[in-house]
Amino acid sequence: MGGGYHCGDVRFKVTGKPYWVGACYCVDCRKISGSPFTIFAGFNKKNFKILKGIPKIYSSSKNVRRSFCENCSSPITYTYVNSPDNDKVFIPIGVFDNPSNFKLEEHIWTSQKLPWIKINDNLPQSN
Repeated sequence: MGGGYHCGDVRFKVTGKPYWVGACYCVDCRKISGSPFTIFAGFNKKNFKILKGIPKIYSSSKNVRRSFCENCSSPITYTYVNSPDNDKVFIPIGVFDNPSNFKLEEHIWTSQKLPWIKINDNLPQSN
């Protein structure tokens, strides 16, 4: 499965299926995406490869690194450092060529969701 930035400067591919797909409502994801929530697909880093270009890295917190395009600002990855989860990469599904391949499995950081967001499914939720 492939994807890339809006401007085309960076392209990537992932192999295999994601081990997790979730909607994040945290303040950081809202501020960085400009949207009320972001849906990520989680993959093992060994299944992720940049095919073209070099993303810019931003440390959004002590243990989190996000990558994005310096040209068009498209986000591409969310990764952990100094954590047991540092072998994983989370990719916003909107940057994939065919995001309809993903099925939402969980809602996270629902304690920070905007009050007018209504979750109308029976998927797991965590604060």
